[in-house]
Amino acid sequence: MPTITKISAQKRKGRYNLFLDDEFAFGIDEGVLVQYALAKGQELTSAQVAEIQEQNNFRHAYNIAVNYLAHQLRTRHEIWTKLEDEEVPPAYIKQVAAELTSQGYLDDTAYRDSFVRTQMLTTENGPTVIQRKLRDKGISPDLASIDAITDIYPEDEQRQTLAKLIAKQRSHYRTSSAREQERKVRQHLYAKGFSGDLISQAIAYADFTPDAEEEADALATQAEKYWRRYASKGLAYQKRKTKTMLYQKGFDLDAVSNWIADKEASEE
Repeated sequence: MPTITKISAQKRKGRYNLFLDDEFAFGIDEGVLVQYALAKGQELTSAQVAEIQEQNNFRHAYNIAVNYLAHQLRTRHEIWTKLEDEEVPPAYIKQVAAELTSQGYLDDTAYRDSFVRTQMLTTENGPTVIQRKLRDKGISPDLASIDAITDIYPEDEQRQTLAKLIAKQRSHYRTSSAREQERKVRQHLYAKGFSGDLISQAIAYADFTPDAEEEADALATQAEKYWRRYASKGLAYQKRKTKTMLYQKGFDLDAVSNWIADKEASEE
């Protein structure tokens, strides 16, 4: 039977070299060394050597997964992908996943709950964007359903986020017409992943009814820009194109016509 003739430490912490009959046999994890109480002079059957190697391969894969988990929570899909990238055979990946699950380190439901709460606290993302991110991480459709997400991120919390987003976006578009502001804000809120019903409620509450003075200031700012842009095209084209662009931007057509008339009169 093979006899252990030497056990020496590798440079990598927790790893050892195992020699059988004065020849290097294989590298071995410290946990496996302790598990089998391996020592110099110990005789091993071929079956024992095979069992130790199997356990050593499992321990190697397990350590990769644990180190990967040490930085943050991971999904089952992420662990599987990591081990595949490390060229761990599928049989060992299954063993590792089962072991981590039994120890409570691999739990996609807990991951989902933690991820949704983190998104609530640190981002302005709505449920559909959060859902997409969860699915990208390999969370199953059932666990990443909108109903499951909104159980954690209820509508009252979403309304608070929507109110903040609306206030922030309105400041970005303060030189736009009220109609254009509403359109752009609504578009942004959809892109952030909120439902149409909640968006409509939040916009109605925010009240985008035009303020006469603010609307006039916004019209003047936008009109001056287009008036200068088309100044070299001739007056007829300049008037027509400026009117078209301002109307498309949501300004009242009569107000636009009045501004152009006043501008034309001032330049005579």
